[in-house]
Amino acid sequence: MFFSSLQANLKARATEAAANVAKVEEASKAVADRRTALYNRAVTHYHKAKLDRADLARELEAVKVEAAKVPQLESDLRAARDQCAVSEEAGRSAARKLKLAEQELTRLRLLEQNHLTELNSLRTAEKEKVDDLSRRVEKQRLALQEEVTAKSTELTATAKRWTDDFGALDRGLAAPDMFLLLASGQEAALTAVGVARDSRRRETGEGSSEYFSMDDHLASMAARIEPITKLGWELRKAAEELVPMLWPEEAAPQDISGLISAMERAPDRFLDWKESATRAGADMALSFVLSWYNEVDLGQLEFRRASVEDKLPADLKAARLARASTIAEFVDKTLFVADPNPPLSDGYYMDDEEAEDVPEDDPAAGSADAPPA
Repeated sequence: MFFSSLQANLKARATEAAANVAKVEEASKAVADRRTALYNRAVTHYHKAKLDRADLARELEAVKVEAAKVPQLESDLRAARDQCAVSEEAGRSAARKLKLAEQELTRLRLLEQNHLTELNSLRTAEKEKVDDLSRRVEKQRLALQEEVTAKSTELTATAKRWTDDFGALDRGLAAPDMFLLLASGQEAALTAVGVARDSRRRETGEGSSEYFSMDDHLASMAARIEPITKLGWELRKAAEELVPMLWPEEAAPQDISGLISAMERAPDRFLDWKESATRAGADMALSFVLSWYNEVDLGQLEFRRASVEDKLPADLKAARLARASTIAEFVDKTLFVADPNPPLSDGYYMDDEEAEDVPEDDPAAGSADAPPA
């Protein structure tokens, strides 16, 4: 009985101890879980605190940067205050100037009133002077009108007389010499006058008259001047083309007087060009000879053998002329060849009629029959 109760007591204690152990284990497990949770929370808070610390550090740097700007801002604030003070002073100065301007404006208004008063008085005085001057001008105008009327009457009579004279001149009744001078253009002039009269008749209904009006004279003169102008233009164009050809080394004159002077010297210049052509041809012929026979003595070519033309056969003359024509093609015809030994006297050239009367001298007269060495 005793052992049974003891055994039961021991079992009860063992059961209680097992229950306590289970509670202790549960408590240990709960403590471990709690500790793990607390550790995790501590780690989380640590990382968060670390991030917050980094953010605070960045904010601190930004605050330091902003704090570094504070002296500059204070300097700008002081400058702004100084500027405001200057602006206020300028405003006060402008107010003083405005007050002075208002005073000056008041003075100018008073002065304007005085000037208007003086101007009105001057206008009255000037109006009286103008009225007096107008009366005198009107008197002078009337006198001048009478004078102009008399002069106009005189000029009208003179114009009518001139018109009558011009009409007689155009019809060939008043000036026979002028008629002979302008006879070639008389028909064209009368035709032009007829056309002009027809045109005026269609436009204004003007009737025909036996006298020439000023428009008729202008039409007649235009009809006569047109062919003369055309002829003058053609002559000038021909002169402008001819003068550079005759004097290629000189600048052609641009004025008509210079062209006329050059054309007056053109006949002599043509003779100069003829002589230049003969010199150029002879020079080219001698150049051909010397290119093959450089031992020829040019001093012995002063004369030609006597009667050489009579002794040459016709075929040789023809061949010589053909060869001369071929050699002439090598001559520069635009180059003027001056005489290296010009004549001393001015009467070097003769008129064409005198030149025709003088027989051509044979350069072979008095020369020897021996050929040049």
